Amino acid sequence: MPSLHSLLAGLGALAALAAPMLHQHPNGSTDRVTPGAVRVESSSHVRITLLDDRGVIKQMVREYDVDLAEGSGFTVAPDGVVVTATQVVQAAEDPRVYAANRIFAEYFKVKIPADFKRHSLTDPDLDRRLQACYPPQRTDSTCIADVTTDVTVHPYLDPPPPGGLPAQILTAGTSPASPAVLKVTKGGEKQSLPTVPLGTTLGPQVESLDVMTLTGKPSAKLPPKLDTAHLDPPGSRSVKERDKVLKLLDEGAAGAALVDDYKSEVVGFVAGGGGEPLTVTPADEIRSALVAAGVTARRGPVDVVYENALASYHNKLYTGAIPALQQVLNLRPDHAVAADHLRIARAKAGTVEDAGAGPVVSPVPAKPRTSQVPAYVWAAGGAVVLALLAAGVVLLRRRSATDGRADGTGTPASEAGSSYPPTETSWPPYAVTRAFGAEAARSPEVVGPPPAGPGAAVPPGGLASPADPSPPHGQAQLRFCTQCGMRLGRGHRFCGYCGNPVAGAGS
Repeated sequence: MPSLHSLLAGLGALAALAAPMLHQHPNGSTDRVTPGAVRVESSSHVRITLLDDRGVIKQMVREYDVDLAEGSGFTVAPDGVVVTATQVVQAAEDPRVYAANRIFAEYFKVKIPADFKRHSLTDPDLDRRLQACYPPQRTDSTCIADVTTDVTVHPYLDPPPPGGLPAQILTAGTSPASPAVLKVTKGGEKQSLPTVPLGTTLGPQVESLDVMTLTGKPSAKLPPKLDTAHLDPPGSRSVKERDKVLKLLDEGAAGAALVDDYKSEVVGFVAGGGGEPLTVTPADEIRSALVAAGVTARRGPVDVVYENALASYHNKLYTGAIPALQQVLNLRPDHAVAADHLRIARAKAGTVEDAGAGPVVSPVPAKPRTSQVPAYVWAAGGAVVLALLAAGVVLLRRRSATDGRADGTGTPASEAGSSYPPTETSWPPYAVTRAFGAEAARSPEVVGPPPAGPGAAVPPGGLASPADPSPPHGQAQLRFCTQCGMRLGRGHRFCGYCGNPVAGAGS
């Protein structure tokens, strides 16, 4: 039977092995990115002319609108620069084929499906004309087609702009998974559209992600959808939940941003679905496409204020977050995420959930006095105090009389031995030394005449009276260095502190 120690060691080892698989996805970090989510819809407008050269040449002109694709994307600049997958703006089917089928069936009164497939007819002459109507255009073509692509961007705003924002294609790739860079032609003039923080590369530390998709035109009732996914191995382009992401692509996730859970920034997007393989396009390819289009990913003033508001909001400082979120709405009244956060912050401000509100202290009523001190206690206490004061006065008088007799002059003994008056100080403090009674050494009678010549010592007490140049019996004259102020010893020729020569040192 294994011991308890062995059992605990085994459990610890299992926990260590399972730790990488039990990582947690941060909660609330994706709202750095969701304001910049967009829905992208594209369609083709085809103007086609059919030529009938039988007898008199006839022309028939028709225009058709063909839905190409729809998917997700994200804004990378406040003036409306949007990134999505090329497959969202360039469909695999040629809209000119669709237009040829439509116009040929209408003009020649034959049954041809209105689809993107090339068909054949039993009549050899009509079949030859039909095949010559399909692209590419040649010298003997019976149809001339001109195609323009219309792109509409639907940003995540509340209320959403009616009809979305028209956009043009700045650049597109050669494969469905290549980045396509768009620019709105209306709605980005104020450079206040919310953007996403775009990473620089898909690093090896990136593992847990959120796939940010929009299954329809976004609004407060249809916010971006976030689904967790993992790269296996980390930093690669292989998604662990392959079937799950393919299902999202079929629902309109092509071009959906991949959000790094650790840094809360976009590190790429997904493409594929509809028969196309699942592909992860990293951030470095996105930045290369932006350079090719002549634009730069950057954040705007609205994003800066919004980031500051998030710092307070996520720290549950709801009272402090309210003015910051309100400032975001002052700059961008339709900022959907800021409006939702402001509603929550106002509801929680000042409550127990508000970390910035401080503790709520309830007033405590004063307790009524239930007892009083008896009068005789106050009287006894007063008598004791008076007795102590009287005793103190007697002791002070006796002490004063004793001190007055200390030197026979009435001067207190405590003051007789002091070196300096209470209000006098010296500099430097360490240069003052008492010898044989420093009070006598400082008196004018002790200090001799002023020294002659430079470097002579000057006593701190000043110059002595010429009438009595010698110090009294038993008193030593204090001498000090004129350079640094340190006290000099008897017979010193140089100052022991600074080395300055002393005149008359041999005396």
